[in-house]
Amino acid sequence: MATLTRLRPPVPEALLRLPSPAPVAPAALLLLAMALGGLGLTVLGRPPITPEARPPATLIETGAAVLPRGDLPIVGDPIRDLTIWWSNRLTDANRAGLEGLRGRTLTPIDPLADEVVETLYGKILLITIPLLTLGGMILGYLIMTSRTTGESAYTARAVTPRFVVGATLSILGIFLASVLAQFVIATNLALVGVSIPRNAVGGAEAWPASGGVFQVLQKASFDPRVGEGPNNWNDGAWLSAGLAATVLMTLLQMVNAALSAVERLLILVAPLCLAAYALPATQRITNGWLKVLLAILLVRFAWTIVFVLFSLEALGHIGPDGNPPTVGDTNALLGLATGCALLMLVLPFALVPAALSGPGPLRREP
Repeated sequence: MATLTRLRPPVPEALLRLPSPAPVAPAALLLLAMALGGLGLTVLGRPPITPEARPPATLIETGAAVLPRGDLPIVGDPIRDLTIWWSNRLTDANRAGLEGLRGRTLTPIDPLADEVVETLYGKILLITIPLLTLGGMILGYLIMTSRTTGESAYTARAVTPRFVVGATLSILGIFLASVLAQFVIATNLALVGVSIPRNAVGGAEAWPASGGVFQVLQKASFDPRVGEGPNNWNDGAWLSAGLAATVLMTLLQMVNAALSAVERLLILVAPLCLAAYALPATQRITNGWLKVLLAILLVRFAWTIVFVLFSLEALGHIGPDGNPPTVGDTNALLGLATGCALLMLVLPFALVPAALSGPGPLRREP
């Protein structure tokens, strides 16, 4: 049998004659290790601390306290950044909601100062006046041809006073609505002007976005890096109450827009609705018009009462600079603002049905 010799890879002779590698100095290895260690500590974000240096103590008082950052490598602190971003969004949403309610929440629409009414009311009168003229001609003809024996309760002679009252109300409808609106506006001005200091709330053209109980929603936001508002705010209370206030302000703005649209529509159709009082068969239209208008004015007046009461309660929690001085005051104001917005949102759904269920302001004949 043939024996197999151990196979060896062929190695070039030039490689066999290379010199052995030189030994590495220990000092070079030490310097390399120190450099790699320093690079690792820098990447991890934890620079070495000398034994003499001590970390600064964190203050727990209500003064400005430097909170530990606790950043993660490369990404920083995403929870903190997300909290600040969400707080800024809540602040912007609350300010936008209050700006949407500026001058149109606590005060009703004045027909003599509203641009839409000034543009369309005359066109409605152009429809109403010919109808009244035609009705007067028909009524006069019935009076001249009717018998004077009084066979029924509603003869042409009995309808004449109602027709005169309906025609007068139709022509003066815009002034009637203006008187009612001006009465509510003057009452609201008196309530707010007597109860709340001028520096805490603005005029009627700026309610409620100028101050009062909603002041904390305009100036508040949780950002520990910026000196805005009191330091060390309770971010949990601000984020939860601020979110609830944002939702309530949005819904309140929607309800206010609906009330304003109905109020403006009532003013526009006032000539037709008031002229309907001329006939017993259509007098319910006039009563319904007055009931809806009075219900909306009642809601405006009730909103003013709620705004004044909650603003009076909030005055004790606002400092001289307009900001809450402590964490407790901030949380109390957030609760008051949220409660005020919730009550203002609920009131229309309780007052309007109650006002519509009662009898009409005008006497109805069977």
